[in-house]
Amino acid sequence: MALIRGLRESFDLGIRQVVVYCDDQLLYQYIVGRGKIKKKVVHLVDEFQLLLEEMTYTDADLIALNDVNFAFKLAREAIVSRDDVKAEICSICFEETEGERMFFTTEKCVHRHCFPCVKQYVEVKLLSGTVPTCLDDGCKFKLTLESCSKVLTLELIEMWKQKMKEDSIPAAERIYCPYPNCSMLMSKTELSSESNLSNDRSCVKCCGLFCIDCKVPSHSDLSCSEYKKLHHDPLVDELKLKSLAKDKKWRQCKMCRHMIELSHACNHMTCRCGYQFCYQCEVEWKNDQKTCSSGCLLTGHGYYDDYDYNEPEYDFEVDTCNYYSDEEAMTRREMIRMWNTEQFFSEEENADGNDDNWDDYNNYGGLTVFWRL
Repeated sequence: MALIRGLRESFDLGIRQVVVYCDDQLLYQYIVGRGKIKKKVVHLVDEFQLLLEEMTYTDADLIALNDVNFAFKLAREAIVSRDDVKAEICSICFEETEGERMFFTTEKCVHRHCFPCVKQYVEVKLLSGTVPTCLDDGCKFKLTLESCSKVLTLELIEMWKQKMKEDSIPAAERIYCPYPNCSMLMSKTELSSESNLSNDRSCVKCCGLFCIDCKVPSHSDLSCSEYKKLHHDPLVDELKLKSLAKDKKWRQCKMCRHMIELSHACNHMTCRCGYQFCYQCEVEWKNDQKTCSSGCLLTGHGYYDDYDYNEPEYDFEVDTCNYYSDEEAMTRREMIRMWNTEQFFSEEENADGNDDNWDDYNNYGGLTVFWRL
């Protein structure tokens, strides 16, 4: 357990090269993967091996007990000195953390957070295609790669660099290599023309030629108009994607063409490229707008109404909008409405013996609290 804890701490501190000095023969065998592993420690050994895979260099040495006395001395000194270190409470995980393991996430604000929280937060943000901002609630200052690099993996660092490059190129200028095994992001200005009279460009990564206008592999033997006449039907994959998007009620950003899915929350969407729009009617959402210019409801549940104003979920959304500032009043009104319509008293049961209407209400976000009226 101590060895696993040490590796975790090293990883959080950005240490990727580790040498393990061990004075126990059995533990050493586990570390190097030799000998039979006892059943009760299999999960610990597996966890240890997973941590080793995250390191760029690891080694293990079996040494005599006397040779590691210096390590015990250092540990005792560290434990004693720890009492002199003022601990801080991370505002994200609420764990008591040593001050040296907390840092200012931006240069423009004074908010401090622990290493593990910053690492996990940055990873989630980058995977969602957005630039990480300060973790503190309401703070909009952007994090920098320089300030966070010491707690990030090499993979996350490269992901962040790619995101920075993408953000530096205007959406209208972005070109992706059409070859499936490449898909390199480029800007129109950085592409060099093979000929002044040609639309062909060479990918900066794979060197493959493609048409910058049609955004397909080079068709130098045909003009763009001739090529489009011969390929007037969309590609099969594009048709499949559009069909899937229609079934799943996805929306396509008009600026960068990315597909977006709304599972819950409001209809005010902000794409990874920064373009804002209403998920229900797809009209652009201006920065100073409080509501959709088309009059759409602000709330959304993924399975929105499709303009059928007689459905129960529309009533629920109206209540939510009208009573958003008074949660109790909103809840009471909805409960009374459902009580009056006898939705709670349905005798229809599904195969499991459960009330379908009640199940639907719960799945939709219904409440399990009753008031005596």
